[in-house]
Amino acid sequence: MIALRKVATPRLLRTEKVAGKVAAYERIDSTHAEARRLIRQHDIAHDENGGIAITVVAAGALDDPRGRLGRPWASVPGDSFAMSFIAEIPESIATDDAVNGWLSMIAGLAALDAIEGSLDECGAVPFDPDCGFKLKWPNDIYCHGLKLGGTFTQVSSPPDSHGDVAVVFSVGLNLSVPADRLPTPRSTSLQMHVTPLPATVDLIDMIAARLAVSLRNRLEAFVQMPLIQSSRLRSEMRHVCWMMGRPVNAQLIDGREVSGTVVSLNDDASISVRTGSGDVVRLSTGDVGLMV
Repeated sequence: MIALRKVATPRLLRTEKVAGKVAAYERIDSTHAEARRLIRQHDIAHDENGGIAITVVAAGALDDPRGRLGRPWASVPGDSFAMSFIAEIPESIATDDAVNGWLSMIAGLAALDAIEGSLDECGAVPFDPDCGFKLKWPNDIYCHGLKLGGTFTQVSSPPDSHGDVAVVFSVGLNLSVPADRLPTPRSTSLQMHVTPLPATVDLIDMIAARLAVSLRNRLEAFVQMPLIQSSRLRSEMRHVCWMMGRPVNAQLIDGREVSGTVVSLNDDASISVRTGSGDVVRLSTGDVGLMV
Protein backbone atom coordinates (compact mmCIF):
# COMPACT_ATOMS: atom_id res chain seq x y z
CA MET A 1 0.00 0.00 0.00
CA ILE A 2 1.41 3.42 -1.00
CA ALA A 3 1.34 6.03 1.75
CA LEU A 4 -0.17 9.30 0.59
CA ARG A 5 1.97 12.36 1.17
CA LYS A 6 0.47 15.56 2.42
CA VAL A 7 0.33 18.12 -0.37
CA ALA A 8 1.79 21.52 0.44
CA THR A 9 2.59 24.69 -1.45
CA PRO A 10 6.25 24.49 -2.55
CA ARG A 11 8.74 26.41 -0.41
CA LEU A 12 10.89 28.29 -2.92
CA LEU A 13 13.03 30.70 -0.88
CA ARG A 14 16.04 30.46 -3.21
CA THR A 15 13.93 30.81 -6.31
CA GLU A 16 12.17 33.91 -4.99
CA LYS A 17 15.56 35.64 -4.72
CA VAL A 18 16.46 35.18 -8.39
CA ALA A 19 13.12 35.11 -10.25
CA GLY A 20 11.10 38.15 -11.18
CA LYS A 21 7.95 36.55 -9.77
CA VAL A 22 7.03 33.22 -8.18
CA ALA A 23 3.44 31.98 -8.31
CA ALA A 24 3.18 28.94 -6.03
CA TYR A 25 0.04 26.94 -5.25
CA GLU A 26 -0.90 23.96 -3.14
CA ARG A 27 -2.77 22.26 -5.99
CA ILE A 28 -3.73 23.24 -9.56
CA ASP A 29 -4.51 21.51 -12.84
CA SER A 30 -1.07 22.16 -14.39
CA THR A 31 1.68 24.73 -14.12
CA HIS A 32 1.71 25.12 -17.90
CA ALA A 33 -2.00 25.91 -18.00
CA GLU A 34 -1.62 28.32 -15.09
CA ALA A 35 1.30 30.03 -16.83
CA ARG A 36 -0.89 30.66 -19.85
CA ARG A 37 -3.62 32.07 -17.60
CA LEU A 38 -1.13 34.44 -15.95
CA ILE A 39 -0.02 35.61 -19.39
CA ARG A 40 -3.61 36.33 -20.43
CA GLN A 41 -4.11 38.27 -17.20
CA HIS A 42 -0.87 40.26 -17.79
CA ASP A 43 0.29 39.02 -14.40
CA ILE A 44 3.92 38.18 -15.18
CA ALA A 45 7.23 39.80 -14.30
CA HIS A 46 8.90 42.46 -16.44
CA ASP A 47 12.43 43.80 -16.38
CA GLU A 48 12.41 47.59 -16.50
CA ASN A 49 16.09 47.64 -17.48
CA GLY A 50 15.61 45.86 -20.78
CA GLY A 51 16.61 42.39 -19.60
CA ILE A 52 14.47 39.27 -19.36
CA ALA A 53 12.45 38.63 -16.21
CA ILE A 54 11.48 35.07 -15.35
CA THR A 55 8.12 34.18 -13.81
CA VAL A 56 8.07 30.78 -12.09
CA VAL A 57 4.87 28.76 -11.66
CA ALA A 58 4.91 25.88 -9.17
CA ALA A 59 2.46 23.68 -7.27
CA GLY A 60 2.53 20.96 -4.67
CA ALA A 61 0.29 18.71 -6.77
CA LEU A 62 -1.00 18.74 -10.34
CA ASP A 63 -4.37 17.29 -11.29
CA ASP A 64 -4.01 17.40 -15.07
CA PRO A 65 -0.39 17.95 -16.16
CA ARG A 66 0.11 17.99 -19.92
CA GLY A 67 3.13 18.06 -22.20
CA ARG A 68 3.63 18.47 -25.94
CA LEU A 69 0.51 17.92 -28.06
CA GLY A 70 -1.61 17.60 -24.93
CA ARG A 71 -0.08 14.32 -23.80
CA PRO A 72 -0.42 13.44 -20.09
CA TRP A 73 2.65 14.33 -18.05
CA ALA A 74 3.48 12.06 -15.11
CA SER A 75 4.08 13.91 -11.84
CA VAL A 76 4.25 12.37 -8.35
CA PRO A 77 3.55 14.92 -5.57
CA GLY A 78 6.54 15.32 -3.28
CA ASP A 79 8.84 13.27 -5.52
CA SER A 80 8.74 15.10 -8.87
CA PHE A 81 9.89 18.47 -10.16
CA ALA A 82 7.20 20.06 -12.32
CA MET A 83 7.35 23.80 -12.97
CA SER A 84 6.78 26.34 -15.71
CA PHE A 85 8.92 29.38 -16.45
CA ILE A 86 7.63 32.39 -18.38
CA ALA A 87 9.81 34.81 -20.33
CA GLU A 88 9.10 37.51 -22.89
CA ILE A 89 11.23 37.62 -26.04
CA PRO A 90 10.94 39.50 -29.35
CA GLU A 91 8.30 38.11 -31.69
CA SER A 92 10.82 38.45 -34.53
CA ILE A 93 12.92 35.72 -32.90
CA ALA A 94 10.06 33.52 -31.69
CA THR A 95 8.64 33.32 -35.23
CA ASP A 96 11.93 33.02 -37.15
CA ASP A 97 12.23 29.41 -38.30
CA ALA A 98 15.96 29.89 -38.82
CA VAL A 99 16.53 30.22 -35.05
CA ASN A 100 13.38 29.53 -33.04
CA GLY A 101 14.02 25.78 -32.85
CA TRP A 102 16.79 26.59 -30.39
CA LEU A 103 14.26 27.73 -27.79
CA SER A 104 13.44 24.09 -27.03
CA MET A 105 17.14 23.28 -26.85
CA ILE A 106 17.70 26.21 -24.45
CA ALA A 107 15.06 24.73 -22.13
CA GLY A 108 16.86 21.40 -22.08
CA LEU A 109 20.32 22.90 -21.65
CA ALA A 110 19.09 25.13 -18.82
CA ALA A 111 17.64 22.05 -17.12
CA LEU A 112 21.03 20.31 -17.37
CA ASP A 113 22.72 23.42 -15.96
CA ALA A 114 20.33 23.34 -13.02
CA ILE A 115 20.63 19.62 -12.32
CA GLU A 116 24.41 19.49 -12.59
CA GLY A 117 24.91 22.70 -10.61
CA SER A 118 22.65 21.43 -7.82
CA LEU A 119 24.45 18.08 -7.66
CA ASP A 120 27.82 19.86 -7.48
CA GLU A 121 26.53 21.97 -4.58
CA CYS A 122 25.29 18.85 -2.77
CA GLY A 123 28.54 16.99 -3.39
CA ALA A 124 26.47 14.23 -4.95
CA VAL A 125 28.33 11.62 -7.00
CA PRO A 126 26.99 8.91 -9.36
CA PHE A 127 26.83 5.26 -8.35
CA ASP A 128 28.13 4.41 -11.83
CA PRO A 129 31.04 6.49 -13.19
CA ASP A 130 29.58 6.18 -16.70
CA CYS A 131 26.35 7.88 -15.62
CA GLY A 132 25.75 11.14 -17.45
CA PHE A 133 23.01 13.56 -18.46
CA LYS A 134 21.99 13.95 -22.10
CA LEU A 135 19.24 15.55 -24.16
CA LYS A 136 17.14 13.45 -26.50
CA TRP A 137 16.02 15.79 -29.28
CA PRO A 138 13.66 17.56 -29.20
CA ASN A 139 12.57 17.65 -25.56
CA ASP A 140 13.58 14.71 -23.34
CA ILE A 141 16.16 14.70 -20.56
CA TYR A 142 18.10 11.45 -20.19
CA CYS A 143 20.20 10.02 -17.40
CA HIS A 144 22.29 6.93 -18.04
CA GLY A 145 20.26 6.16 -21.19
CA LEU A 146 16.86 6.42 -19.45
CA LYS A 147 14.28 9.20 -19.44
CA LEU A 148 14.67 11.41 -16.38
CA GLY A 149 12.22 14.07 -17.53
CA GLY A 150 11.26 16.41 -20.31
CA THR A 151 10.58 19.96 -21.39
CA PHE A 152 7.74 21.66 -23.25
CA THR A 153 8.25 25.04 -24.90
CA GLN A 154 5.34 27.07 -26.27
CA VAL A 155 4.81 30.63 -27.49
CA SER A 156 1.69 31.62 -25.57
CA SER A 157 0.72 35.19 -26.42
CA PRO A 158 0.26 37.57 -29.33
CA PRO A 159 2.89 40.34 -29.57
CA ASP A 160 2.48 43.27 -27.18
CA SER A 161 3.04 46.95 -27.95
CA HIS A 162 6.79 46.38 -27.83
CA GLY A 163 6.67 43.44 -30.24
CA ASP A 164 7.40 40.87 -27.52
CA VAL A 165 5.68 37.52 -27.00
CA ALA A 166 5.48 35.39 -23.87
CA VAL A 167 7.04 31.93 -24.02
CA VAL A 168 6.33 29.18 -21.51
CA PHE A 169 9.11 26.71 -20.72
CA SER A 170 7.77 23.78 -18.69
CA VAL A 171 10.16 21.27 -17.12
CA GLY A 172 9.38 17.95 -15.46
CA LEU A 173 11.90 15.71 -13.66
CA ASN A 174 11.72 12.51 -11.63
CA LEU A 175 13.75 13.28 -8.50
CA SER A 176 12.83 10.78 -5.80
CA VAL A 177 10.07 8.84 -7.57
CA PRO A 178 10.19 5.18 -6.48
CA ALA A 179 10.84 2.60 -9.19
CA ASP A 180 7.32 1.19 -8.90
CA ARG A 181 5.80 4.62 -9.61
CA LEU A 182 7.81 5.51 -12.69
CA PRO A 183 5.60 6.03 -15.76
CA THR A 184 7.39 3.65 -18.15
CA PRO A 185 10.07 0.91 -18.05
CA ARG A 186 12.41 3.34 -19.85
CA SER A 187 12.00 6.02 -17.18
CA THR A 188 14.30 6.68 -14.25
CA SER A 189 14.61 8.83 -11.15
CA LEU A 190 17.55 10.93 -10.00
CA GLN A 191 17.83 9.17 -6.63
CA MET A 192 18.62 5.93 -8.46
CA HIS A 193 21.81 7.34 -9.90
CA VAL A 194 23.45 9.79 -7.47
CA THR A 195 24.01 10.24 -3.73
CA PRO A 196 23.82 12.04 -1.37
CA LEU A 197 20.79 14.19 -2.17
CA PRO A 198 19.09 16.68 0.13
CA ALA A 199 15.41 16.44 1.03
CA THR A 200 13.37 16.59 -2.16
CA VAL A 201 11.64 19.81 -1.10
CA ASP A 202 15.05 21.50 -0.86
CA LEU A 203 16.34 19.94 -4.08
CA ILE A 204 13.29 21.25 -5.96
CA ASP A 205 14.07 24.80 -4.82
CA MET A 206 17.76 24.43 -5.72
CA ILE A 207 16.96 23.23 -9.22
CA ALA A 208 14.23 25.83 -9.77
CA ALA A 209 16.48 28.72 -8.77
CA ARG A 210 19.32 27.56 -11.00
CA LEU A 211 16.93 26.91 -13.87
CA ALA A 212 15.49 30.43 -13.64
CA VAL A 213 18.97 31.95 -13.72
CA SER A 214 20.19 29.77 -16.59
CA LEU A 215 17.08 30.42 -18.66
CA ARG A 216 17.37 34.17 -18.15
CA ASN A 217 21.07 34.26 -19.02
CA ARG A 218 20.73 32.00 -22.05
CA LEU A 219 17.69 33.84 -23.40
CA GLU A 220 19.26 37.28 -22.94
CA ALA A 221 22.32 36.17 -24.91
CA PHE A 222 20.13 34.51 -27.54
CA VAL A 223 17.89 37.49 -28.25
CA GLN A 224 20.90 39.82 -28.49
CA MET A 225 22.81 37.68 -31.02
CA PRO A 226 20.52 34.87 -32.26
CA LEU A 227 22.71 33.68 -35.14
CA ILE A 228 25.92 33.66 -33.12
CA GLN A 229 24.22 31.98 -30.18
CA SER A 230 22.62 29.40 -32.49
CA SER A 231 26.09 28.36 -33.59
CA ARG A 232 27.27 28.16 -29.98
CA LEU A 233 24.22 26.19 -28.93
CA ARG A 234 24.75 23.75 -31.78
CA SER A 235 28.32 23.17 -30.62
CA GLU A 236 27.16 22.71 -27.02
CA MET A 237 24.38 20.35 -28.04
CA ARG A 238 26.77 18.08 -29.92
CA HIS A 239 28.32 17.09 -26.58
CA VAL A 240 25.01 16.21 -24.90
CA CYS A 241 22.77 15.09 -27.78
CA TRP A 242 21.80 11.51 -26.96
CA MET A 243 20.49 10.79 -30.46
CA MET A 244 23.57 11.33 -32.62
CA GLY A 245 24.31 8.18 -34.60
CA ARG A 246 21.34 6.30 -33.13
CA PRO A 247 18.47 4.65 -35.01
CA VAL A 248 15.15 6.46 -34.56
CA ASN A 249 11.54 6.23 -35.62
CA ALA A 250 9.86 9.62 -35.92
CA GLN A 251 6.08 9.80 -36.01
CA LEU A 252 5.30 13.13 -37.64
CA ILE A 253 2.37 15.37 -36.86
CA ASP A 254 1.10 15.00 -40.45
CA GLY A 255 0.82 11.22 -39.98
CA ARG A 256 3.98 10.15 -41.81
CA GLU A 257 6.77 8.10 -40.25
CA VAL A 258 10.50 8.51 -40.81
CA SER A 259 12.89 5.76 -39.72
CA GLY A 260 16.63 5.83 -39.96
CA THR A 261 19.81 7.02 -38.26
CA VAL A 262 20.42 10.54 -36.95
CA VAL A 263 23.41 11.90 -38.83
CA SER A 264 23.51 15.60 -37.91
CA LEU A 265 22.15 18.43 -35.80
CA ASN A 266 21.68 21.40 -38.11
CA ASP A 267 22.08 25.18 -37.85
CA ASP A 268 18.34 25.71 -37.28
CA ALA A 269 18.13 23.05 -34.50
CA SER A 270 16.59 20.49 -36.88
CA ILE A 271 18.09 17.02 -37.23
CA SER A 272 18.92 15.05 -40.36
CA VAL A 273 17.95 11.37 -40.53
CA ARG A 274 19.38 8.96 -43.11
CA THR A 275 16.71 6.42 -44.02
CA GLY A 276 17.23 2.83 -45.08
CA SER A 277 17.03 3.90 -48.74
CA GLY A 278 19.93 6.33 -48.24
CA ASP A 279 17.80 9.48 -48.43
CA VAL A 280 18.46 12.19 -45.85
CA VAL A 281 15.33 13.71 -44.29
CA ARG A 282 15.45 16.93 -42.31
CA LEU A 283 13.10 17.12 -39.28
CA SER A 284 12.31 20.26 -37.30
CA THR A 285 10.99 20.34 -33.73
CA GLY A 286 7.57 21.35 -35.07
CA ASP A 287 7.38 18.34 -37.42
CA VAL A 288 7.66 15.60 -34.84
CA GLY A 289 4.82 14.25 -32.75
CA LEU A 290 6.70 11.33 -31.18
CA MET A 291 10.30 10.18 -31.41
CA VAL A 292 11.22 6.62 -30.42
